[in-house]
Amino acid sequence: PDVIIEAQFDDNDAEHGQDHLQDMLTDDIKKLSLDTGEKGETKQEDGPKVSDPRLLPDEFLQRTAKVVYILEKKHSRAATGFIKLLADRNSELFKRCAMFSPVDHRVPRVYVPLADCPPDFVTKPEAYSQMLFICRIMDWKEDSNFASGQLCKSLGQAGEIEPESEGILTEYGVDFSDFSSEVLECLPQNLPWVISPGELAKRRDLR
Repeated sequence: PDVIIEAQFDDNDAEHGQDHLQDMLTDDIKKLSLDTGEKGETKQEDGPKVSDPRLLPDEFLQRTAKVVYILEKKHSRAATGFIKLLADRNSELFKRCAMFSPVDHRVPRVYVPLADCPPDFVTKPEAYSQMLFICRIMDWKEDSNFASGQLCKSLGQAGEIEPESEGILTEYGVDFSDFSSEVLECLPQNLPWVISPGELAKRRDLR
């Protein structure tokens, strides 16, 4: 079978000229030559042996990349989840922090100060096993498996509509606070309000 080689032209090739590029391609074609068996079968072991990775087919390459800059933080750094005591009761961290486990598994687990937890959490942790909390991530050190954050508020029992809904809105940064008086004053004050016939004549009725 024919062997097709794609070459990438760069500054080094420009320095040595087109003849050098042709010689280099010829050498690599020889390296990629396939052994042919008696019955015309093609034998190839461990892929083509090429010294220059740029000449390898894409199927043999693993593309890699590195994050160089965070342009914009899209996540609100707030998460809904549960709190529990640390497993190692003899550690110094046990006396200062609790573990926050987010419902969204894409968010890391977070160390939160015990001072942010309910006063009786250490003595009655089981009472809060099904209580939803909002935690905001403050930091995540490179050498730590867990982030650090602060508990913002208790939402209520998991599974109920209001706490679950408030948790979702908070996670996505949606402002669900009450409208201000200035906003409410923009609405019609004489109730019940109806659209005038003249306004209806100018609109397309999609009801």
